Amino acid sequence: MKKKYIKRNLLTHIIVTLLIATLALPVAVGATPATRERYRQLQEQLNTSRQSVREQQSLLTGTRHEMSRVMAEIQDLDQKILDAQEALEEIELSLLNTEIQSTEAKEALDAARDDYDRQFEVLRTRVRVLHEHGTVGFLDIVFQAESIWDFLARWEYVRAVAQFDRELLNNFERAEGDIEARVIDLARWTNLIEDLQFQYNRSLSDLEFTKQEKAVFFEKLAEDTAKFEEVLAVLESERQMVESAFGDITAQLKKEESQIARQRAEEQHNARLALLNNFDGQFAWPVPTHSRISSGFGMRNHPILRVNRMHHGIDIGAPAGTRLIAAAEGYVRFAGWSGGYGNTVIIDHGNSFSTLYAHNSRNRVKEGERVTRGQHIADIGSTGLSTGPHVHFEIRINNTAVDPMKYYPD
Repeated sequence: MKKKYIKRNLLTHIIVTLLIATLALPVAVGATPATRERYRQLQEQLNTSRQSVREQQSLLTGTRHEMSRVMAEIQDLDQKILDAQEALEEIELSLLNTEIQSTEAKEALDAARDDYDRQFEVLRTRVRVLHEHGTVGFLDIVFQAESIWDFLARWEYVRAVAQFDRELLNNFERAEGDIEARVIDLARWTNLIEDLQFQYNRSLSDLEFTKQEKAVFFEKLAEDTAKFEEVLAVLESERQMVESAFGDITAQLKKEESQIARQRAEEQHNARLALLNNFDGQFAWPVPTHSRISSGFGMRNHPILRVNRMHHGIDIGAPAGTRLIAAAEGYVRFAGWSGGYGNTVIIDHGNSFSTLYAHNSRNRVKEGERVTRGQHIADIGSTGLSTGPHVHFEIRINNTAVDPMKYYPD
C-alpha cells in the first residue's frame, strides 16, 4: 500500500513538473506577431531616419565649416586689398613728388643752360672785340697807365677779367652737368616707381578677382546650407514622428509582454500549487516559542494612526529576531517591502488559502520559492507602521482575510 502511494505521488509529481516545465518555456517573443512585426519595421525606419539625419547634419556641418573658411579668406583678401590700395596711394604720391622734382630739375637745367648761353655770349662778344681791335687795344689800355702802379693795376684787371670769364663758364658747365645728371636720375626713378605702380595695380586686380570668385563660391555655399537646413528640418520631423510611433509600439510591446509574463507567472504559480495535494486548512502556529496575542482580528483603534479601522489579522508579540515559520506547505507569492506592513512574506498553500507575515526584521525566503510546513521563513521585527516587535499574521481565503483563530481551536 505504501509503495502504491509512493508511486502515485511520484507520478503526480512528474506530470506536474512536466506541466511547469512546459509553461516555463519562453513564449516566442511575448507579444502578438503583428506587434512584433510593426516593432521591427519601425525600428528599421528609426535606424534609417537617424542615419539620414546624421548624414545631413554632417553635410550641413561641413558646409558651414567651409563657409567659415571662405569667409576668413575673403576677410584676408579685403585686408590685402586695403594694404595694396594704401601702398598704391604712397606710390602715386612718390611718383607725383618725383615728377614735380623732375619738372623743377628740368626747369633748373633750362635756366642753367640759358645762363651758360648768356655768359658764353658775353665772352664771345669780348673775344670778338679783341679780335676786331687786336691785342694792341688791350695793350693800349694797359700802356696808357700813368704810373707803374697804374700799369700793374690795369694789367691785373685784364688778367682777372679773363680768369673770371673762364671760371664762370666752368661753373656754369659743372652746374649744367649736375642738373642734367639729376634729371637723368629722376627719370630713372620715375620709371622704377611707374613699374612698381604697375605691379601693384596688377596685384590689386588679381586680389579683387580672387575675392570676387570667393564671394561667388560663398554665395553657392550659403544656398547649399539653406537647402541642407530645409532637408534636415524635414528629416528631423520624420525622425520625431518615427520615434513617437516607435515609442508607442515599444510601450505596446512591453504591455503585451508584461501581460503574457503575468499570465505565465500565474500559470506557473497555479501549476506549483497543484503539487500541494489539496491543502486541508490545517495550520501550524507561526511563532512556536510565543503565543501571546497583543491584538486580535476585527475593528480596532489603530495604535499609530489613531483611527478605527479593520485589523485583518492577529498580532503575536515576541522579541526581535524570533524565528517565524511557515504555517503550512506552499509557494512564496511575495517577499519584500509592503508599505505599512514593512518587510512581508505571503505564502500560497493551495485550495485558495494563503498566509501573510508582516513587520519582519528580515525575510529569509524569496518569491517563487517552495517552503515546507514549519520552515524558517523570517525573523520577527518592527518594520513599517509598528509600535514594537511582533508579527502581524493573516490567513486569507481567495485573498480575503479571515479570523486566524478559527483555525486554532485550542
